Amino acid sequence: MSEHKRKVRKLWFRAKTYGWGWFPISWQGWAITVLYALLFTLTFLLFSGWIGAAAEAEVGTRDIVFGVLEFLAVIALLSYTLYRICVKWGEKPGWRWGKK
Repeated sequence: MSEHKRKVRKLWFRAKTYGWGWFPISWQGWAITVLYALLFTLTFLLFSGWIGAAAEAEVGTRDIVFGVLEFLAVIALLSYTLYRICVKWGEKPGWRWGKK
């Protein structure tokens, strides 16, 4: 494949200087980050509202445990999706100890 036909991929996330992870550097990266934060917050608010209603209704412990597990599953799915987007549209992941 010739050099001019190869599509250059624009990064959405840059690797952190110290540690492991990414931070957004383009509007697409910021949009994904804000969307993640909004969905995380919405999930938390819905869950905390459900816990409050469950406590007032004296729901059984088993139902509360399953509610917590559902909440954790949604958060894990959101976080994994963000991770996969960062891997695809970000710099190569790895542990970094500062500038070389």
